Amino acid sequence: MLDLSQQSDELKDQVSELKSTVGSLQANQADLSVSIKQLREELTAYTETVKASQGDMTKLSIKLDDIGAQLSGKVAALGQSITKAQAEVLEEQKAALAEAKRGGGATDVFYTAEKRLQGKDYAQAAKGFEQYLRDYPKGELLDVATYDLGLAYYGLKQWEKAGRQFALVLDKYPKSGQTPGARLHYALSLINLKKAGDEARAYLESVQADFPKSPEAKEAAAALKRLAQPKK
Repeated sequence: MLDLSQQSDELKDQVSELKSTVGSLQANQADLSVSIKQLREELTAYTETVKASQGDMTKLSIKLDDIGAQLSGKVAALGQSITKAQAEVLEEQKAALAEAKRGGGATDVFYTAEKRLQGKDYAQAAKGFEQYLRDYPKGELLDVATYDLGLAYYGLKQWEKAGRQFALVLDKYPKSGQTPGARLHYALSLINLKKAGDEARAYLESVQADFPKSPEAKEAAAALKRLAQPKK
């Protein structure tokens, strides 16, 4: 009986401990349930955040694609502009080179003729100035070439052709630096054509009046003096 009583007491103690353990487990389970609930809520909130972030990322990706497309278009347009600009520059360079070649040719023709005129090779000088006036109608030395062609004809004693060139200088290039010489030699051409009338005297006198300090003024004075002398 004593053993049975002792066993009963031990059993009661074990049951009490078991109840205590079960109570503790129940409390822990309740805490765990709360923790799980909180974790679920946090996970749900995180999921929503991730979804929102994904939406933002999608929008950002679309925007980046749009920007990329715009940049591609601008780069393509810029490339076309650069290509066009390069083509235009190339054409300008070609035109400048062609003009330089023409200008160089014109200069060579003119100065070759000028040297021949100075060397009194009037026939070749005349051909050179004729070529210049024919091939380079927009040359920078048209007035000089026209006048020098007149001098070449004058040297060849082709008075009428010479007079026409000097008259052309006076008509087309009234502000030319060749004006004093053109007036003088136009008058001299008339004199050599036996037309030493009022027109020739008027041109000689205009050289003296308008260009008194020029070498042509001295030649004009000498020509007027010869005209004033009685014919023998």
